Amino acid sequence: MVDVSSAVLWWEDWQLRILVLGSLFLQFFLFFSSMVRNCPISSLCRSLMWLAYIGSDAVAIYALATLFNRHKLSGIAESSKALEVLWAPILLIHLGGQHSFTAYSLEDNELWIRHVMTMVSQVTVAIYVFCKSWHVGGDIDKRLLRAAILLFIVGILKFIRKPWTLKSASLSSVVTSPAVYPQRRGPLEHVCDMLCLPFESTFTSFDDAAAMKEEEENDVSLEEYVAKAKELVRVTEIAGGEGKLENSADVNRLFVDLSAPYRRRLSKLKYFLKLNMSESLLDLQYDLAYAFSLIYTNLNGAVSCPGLLLQLLLPFLVLASAVLFARSHRKDDYPENDVKVTTVLFLCTTLLEFLPFLFSPCCIGSCIWSSTVAQHNLVAYYRRKRNPTKFMMLSAILGCKGYSNKHMYIEQVSQKGCMEIINLVTEHVKGGWNQYICDAQSYRRFNNFRGQWTVSRHKVCGDQMRWSLQAPFDQSVLVWHLATELCLYHPRTTATAYDKLPAARCSRLISRYMIYLLLIRPEMLMPGSRQGLFTASCDDIELMLKRRRGNEPSSQDVRTIAEQILDAAQSPSTNVGTLIPRACNLAKELMELLDDEEQRWKVIQGVWVEMLCCSAGRCRGYLHARSMGEGVEFLSVVWLLLSRLGMETFADKFQRPEPGENQVFAAGPSSSSSKAQDVPASEEISVV
Repeated sequence: MVDVSSAVLWWEDWQLRILVLGSLFLQFFLFFSSMVRNCPISSLCRSLMWLAYIGSDAVAIYALATLFNRHKLSGIAESSKALEVLWAPILLIHLGGQHSFTAYSLEDNELWIRHVMTMVSQVTVAIYVFCKSWHVGGDIDKRLLRAAILLFIVGILKFIRKPWTLKSASLSSVVTSPAVYPQRRGPLEHVCDMLCLPFESTFTSFDDAAAMKEEEENDVSLEEYVAKAKELVRVTEIAGGEGKLENSADVNRLFVDLSAPYRRRLSKLKYFLKLNMSESLLDLQYDLAYAFSLIYTNLNGAVSCPGLLLQLLLPFLVLASAVLFARSHRKDDYPENDVKVTTVLFLCTTLLEFLPFLFSPCCIGSCIWSSTVAQHNLVAYYRRKRNPTKFMMLSAILGCKGYSNKHMYIEQVSQKGCMEIINLVTEHVKGGWNQYICDAQSYRRFNNFRGQWTVSRHKVCGDQMRWSLQAPFDQSVLVWHLATELCLYHPRTTATAYDKLPAARCSRLISRYMIYLLLIRPEMLMPGSRQGLFTASCDDIELMLKRRRGNEPSSQDVRTIAEQILDAAQSPSTNVGTLIPRACNLAKELMELLDDEEQRWKVIQGVWVEMLCCSAGRCRGYLHARSMGEGVEFLSVVWLLLSRLGMETFADKFQRPEPGENQVFAAGPSSSSSKAQDVPASEEISVV
């Protein structure tokens, strides 16, 4: 039988040591987690990162509270108190967080006021414990006292830097920062000017700021922009191998939904058109890494003059305190266990401060995103629901079967698939510039296409399939996704189509990614997208197949389920919703109207590319920034690619006026009324 009283006494003796060492372990875990948080890792690993980020502050604060209460007790040896008080500034250093892991989610930056209040209270507690517990007299260990003072300086400075970093990365600060408004000069810039010190805020110099300001004041119109962009696409050739990639500091504007001047976008387009595919992807990765570092790390503070000085000075102060502790001649007067714990704390804290010099995950270029495309599948989702796996059965017992089916079976497609889609999007945009866009009206119209251009170019299926693209966007995605799956497993589709036809492979790749967005991130798919459509369609499939087979169990094979859906669609039922029958009708039309298999998959591929571009262009920059906290979303890569290729973004759509609005306003209400009668209600899609 376990002696409970002995266990309680042991815990009272070791509680503070365990808490302090646990806080140190969490700091190391956060540092090394920051190096892999951008990679496609499992949901379990991300949950552990989140728990470590939340728990690191909680453990350090609890350890300080335990230290405070422990030093109020009279039964604690004075020698033990004197050494334990050195742990208070180390806990403050832990509360200051990691240079490369300042925030886990975008909302953490908005809580900087809470961290200010925490800073004031915890610094007060630490100083009170230090002053109350340290010996005052001639017998004091001067080296330990100096080591404690140095640690307090480091801890307080790091703790002050944390809320300042969070505030600088909050969206309200980014919107008003010199990187977004180059003409704005903050107090640090004025101080550096007075002291004749160089200062660069988020890599934007004052010369660049003047040029950016001139671009905004002398911007061109949309008509001029379209004409010049068309000419650039026509005459610019891929140079490749130019070496250094341009720094895209204006990426900040995209993430706060601010439209860039057309002149700047023309310069970016000219630069981007000269890159080959691999260089284009690398350029996009650098831009995303730069934006991630500004939002989720201390890069914004590290590049400033005070932040850089702190970053260089603090590790050496910690090293000096460790040397003073090592040279102390009175360590034998303290408890052996406390000496061991203090030694571990000094060595590991010093190492942790110098690790960013060896490999800093928040530096531009050191964080190359592992580009993958997430995948989900309605038919496979239904199969797991009907015939659950062992893991699903366990999840059902715990009451989270639906959550597990949704989040634990997300597949990831590697870099090759990412490159194929980026190539398709690039060719689609260049084709639009060369073949369709001719003025501002057609430019705006092209950015709104969700498959209409592809369908209109194939007269065989143009009129019959246009109905599938006129529904709300989330419905169109679901209908085309299921139709793609049904075509893939249709008896008339050859077994080697997926392996031999790139269009079939890319169609399924984009289709399953778009349905992943509908199920996991509906807010990024399109504003107002309904996640419930997915689960409702899954229920409709179950009703449809249950009516067909009675009480027979569903097949484990996805192909067989797809064939059963096609057979069940031959006899419509009033109990089933409209989306599944529409998908079956669309698959039937695709198979009947397009006999050539290669042509059929090119049509499907073209529709999906347009849907992907439409979704990326209509997603807010705020949502792209928020999703980056859990790893870059592939839609963000497409969104940034469209911006670099001169396409319209969310900010352009809703902040800039439609072509002709200024002229109507200038002409007055009478002229606008007369002109409105001549504008047709809808325009047919034409290929220029």
